[in-house]
Amino acid sequence: MARWLLKFIVLVALGAGFFHIAFRDAPDDFDVTAGRNELLAATMPSHAGQPQIRVLVADALDIATLALDGMVRMEGVIHPNMTRRAGEFAQSVAVDIAPAPNGNGVNIGADRYVRARIRPLGASPIKLSWRSGNQDVNLSLPYEIEIYAIHVRSGDTLTPKIRILARLPLEEYLYGVVASEVPTSWPLEALRSQAVASRTYAYFEIRSRRNEEYDVHAGTRSQVWRPATFVEPPVRRAVDSTQGIVITEKNALIKTFFHSECGGFTADARWVFTKTPILALSGVRCPRCANQANRPTSWSVAYSRQEIAARLGKAGLFKQGGEIRNLQALDQDGNPMGRRLGRAVTIEITLAGGSGTTIRIPANEFRLAMGADRNNLASTYMTIEGGSEARIAFSGLGWGHGVGLCQHGAAFAADRLGYSFMDILALYYPGSKLVRLWGAGQ
Repeated sequence: MARWLLKFIVLVALGAGFFHIAFRDAPDDFDVTAGRNELLAATMPSHAGQPQIRVLVADALDIATLALDGMVRMEGVIHPNMTRRAGEFAQSVAVDIAPAPNGNGVNIGADRYVRARIRPLGASPIKLSWRSGNQDVNLSLPYEIEIYAIHVRSGDTLTPKIRILARLPLEEYLYGVVASEVPTSWPLEALRSQAVASRTYAYFEIRSRRNEEYDVHAGTRSQVWRPATFVEPPVRRAVDSTQGIVITEKNALIKTFFHSECGGFTADARWVFTKTPILALSGVRCPRCANQANRPTSWSVAYSRQEIAARLGKAGLFKQGGEIRNLQALDQDGNPMGRRLGRAVTIEITLAGGSGTTIRIPANEFRLAMGADRNNLASTYMTIEGGSEARIAFSGLGWGHGVGLCQHGAAFAADRLGYSFMDILALYYPGSKLVRLWGAGQ
């Protein structure tokens, strides 16, 4: 009897471990239609080849410098006679890139192009440099780049600027993402989980933005990417060993959000990004951040009511203006959280004056407007004190919006709990399944 009971317990444990996530080939009917603004992707092919991805490298630049050293291929439409020029040549030169004064093209050295593509053919990458704020940005790109002019509106004025895209294979793009998003010294299974989450996020954007100018930003508006002129062995292994694997729910891609530290529990995507219930983004208890012995990073900051109003106004979240009389956090049910530490879903602001007008701002939008770095509102896992006082104090745990994969939690699960990347993804994206769309196994 004891032996049968032990066998039953083992079977239950195995079922619990593998029920949430399974690895399989894509089904032939892998075609789920969803709204453009939802978090489930539409019309994904069942057996796709590895796609190319269009990365927005730089946007709205006044001027940049392009440096070539070696064999390149260049093609583009010359302005104003609109003739196409294409050819391969060896060159060692640095030229300025600037939008034409009237915005009808971009000047690259002495020539004006409507649009230009440049691809290195040898070992030397294309080098780009420009000024961003008070910093110089220098990038080496061993990929094809595309340069053209755009118009940026400021009030009633349209100003010509430069936009630069990079085009490269998705798997190669992931080398730069994984190395930028998490420390390469982390356990391999954590790097693998990041590779799969980032691949799914990127492929979701590729499928969703086919009619847009680009697929992803190179920074935190999408996922951080830096060109990978050298790929560290752990990163290469993490990406290559999971080649083509994406995360799905009900045979549809998920927009696989991730963040640094959740603070204890990951957030339901309905609290942050969408009203559509998605099981894989419904929030879970984090084995690292919820453990008292492994508390995530704590943060605290205080602002005057005037400073809060100014930052919200700059972000377009406080258009009606006025003086803040009181500010408080609300939970997912719309109840005041008081001094209770937890996931703030909404920030409610009561304005001074006889009417006592209240406005409600999604907590993550409030966080981004105030500054989403560790010196400001690092996360929405917070508590607020002194909501009616001259200075309002915010304190909390973790870093990021809290939806999806907790990166520090993934490292803990791999290192301390012995989780595989499949276990990690099953934990943070419950109910999901893994599908290989290209690469090994096809």
